[in-house]
Amino acid sequence: MRWIAVGTVMLAAAICLDHSWGGTDDDIVFASKLFTDLPDYGSVGISGTLTGDGIAYENNTISISCYKDRRECYIASVEQIGHNQIGRLQSVAIYPITKWSADEVVAVQDIMDCTRTTIVLEHKSKTALYAREPINQTRPGCLAVDKKVYKWTIEDSPGWKKMFGKK
Repeated sequence: MRWIAVGTVMLAAAICLDHSWGGTDDDIVFASKLFTDLPDYGSVGISGTLTGDGIAYENNTISISCYKDRRECYIASVEQIGHNQIGRLQSVAIYPITKWSADEVVAVQDIMDCTRTTIVLEHKSKTALYAREPINQTRPGCLAVDKKVYKWTIEDSPGWKKMFGKK
């Protein structure tokens, strides 16, 4: 009887110490996607996980907040860069708004005249497109820039989907 109890305790300990139990490499669980539209205040925003090809750290969270009166969007993000480790929260990026309508908000930022980032928040579908494309590729300073066009969306985090499923 005693050996059954010892075997049971050892099995329980092995299961508890198995890293695959906690999730994909013990991913940090970031919050679900949230779209906020406050037309009376001239504010729209989205937060969630930036997803798509070319994302360096797939377990991440981003927040985009746009204000009509300021004609600016503010973007902040963090990523899980290792086992139970979050990268540094960098300075907030500020993108000028080029279009504000009942359908969408568009913000565009050129980075060093070599890369253009476009963010589109769509009111009705409550989604966001985050695109990055190379520009001015014949300029000497832009020759080393990645030539691929990236189109990303903001979704629920991988950990959130795993714990709670898709909405």
